[in-house]
Amino acid sequence: MAVKMTETVGSVAKKALGFALMNLVIRQAVLFATEKTQLKDVQVQVWANGTLATAASAATRPVALPLWLSDWDKQGHGAGAGSSSSSKLDYSALDDKAFQKHLLEQESEWKNGLAFVLLPEGVKEKLNLDSWPLICRAWLRSFIFANLIYLGLGVTWAYYIYTVYGFKLFPKGNMPATGDILEQVKVSLGALPLYSFLPALCENIVERGWTLAYVRMDEYTWPQYLGFFFAYMALVEFGVYWNHRLLHDLRIGYDKLHYIHHKYNKENTLSPFAGLAFHPLDGILQAVPYFWTLFVIPMHSLTYEMMLFTTAIWTTNIHDCVEVECPPIMGAGYHTIHHTTYRHNYGQFFTYMDGFFGTLQYPESVLLARKGKQTT
Repeated sequence: MAVKMTETVGSVAKKALGFALMNLVIRQAVLFATEKTQLKDVQVQVWANGTLATAASAATRPVALPLWLSDWDKQGHGAGAGSSSSSKLDYSALDDKAFQKHLLEQESEWKNGLAFVLLPEGVKEKLNLDSWPLICRAWLRSFIFANLIYLGLGVTWAYYIYTVYGFKLFPKGNMPATGDILEQVKVSLGALPLYSFLPALCENIVERGWTLAYVRMDEYTWPQYLGFFFAYMALVEFGVYWNHRLLHDLRIGYDKLHYIHHKYNKENTLSPFAGLAFHPLDGILQAVPYFWTLFVIPMHSLTYEMMLFTTAIWTTNIHDCVEVECPPIMGAGYHTIHHTTYRHNYGQFFTYMDGFFGTLQYPESVLLARKGKQTT
């Protein structure tokens, strides 16, 4: 299908400059209006045996975070337990940036441990993972999790919608051919190594303290955490919408990158496996808003990472052609229209951006339902 281009490199550059200025203003407003608790001033609730409590109670007592961490390390529980460097680390003497870096690196190693337990011992010995830089271990961890999510979720999803409930969900037999599914799997698996580099690079930049991301939820109040979360996701939705739309409106974006994903332009060619079937650079560009918004809105680092990987689950859902109407969520019915018209429904989770910018097209089932309500 021929796609009419409406943007030039110059017009995209102007939009990017405007977007950058908007983000700068938002960032400065957030920094002016909010205050972050320094890690050395954070108080944690602990039980009598020194373990952390999830909430204050009569049986807990408050302890300064640096003191609790020092005691925890001395008891041999810390990530660096047994090493002289860990036991001698004076947390109270660290500035906030160095404190954040240390905690984020420890968290990264914890997440690495969750992923690497899946590797055979012989493989780990041959790879000698302890000698890898932390950013490389983070890449391998992201790669392992990405494969698990993509293949595990894709196979499970496809089994249920095609085998278990296929007679009900696809009564006309308009399921994707095996060849289409295998091609989508091939494209996706080929892109996953590069996809996995983005969260690893982002994690490294967060550890360096260049963003507004923070490591502990008690550095801000709960209302602030929730406010930041919704503001962050709103800006991400805005960024994903425009990144996606410009990949259609700018010729080089579509002809060199996005056309690969739009080979699947009919209902019987889309499947849960199409969700990550992009040119690697295309997929990264559409995930970048999760990264750059960390420079604008304070976001809890682990929450950010969970939301980034949640997109892999969501994109599986919106490519399965199974309509479940739940406004204003951008479900599969809306995204199937996107794959057939090329000019509508660019949003990620919600329909708000398409509605605001005039690119929203409702599925036929929604229009019929609304018409039925109006006649009753």
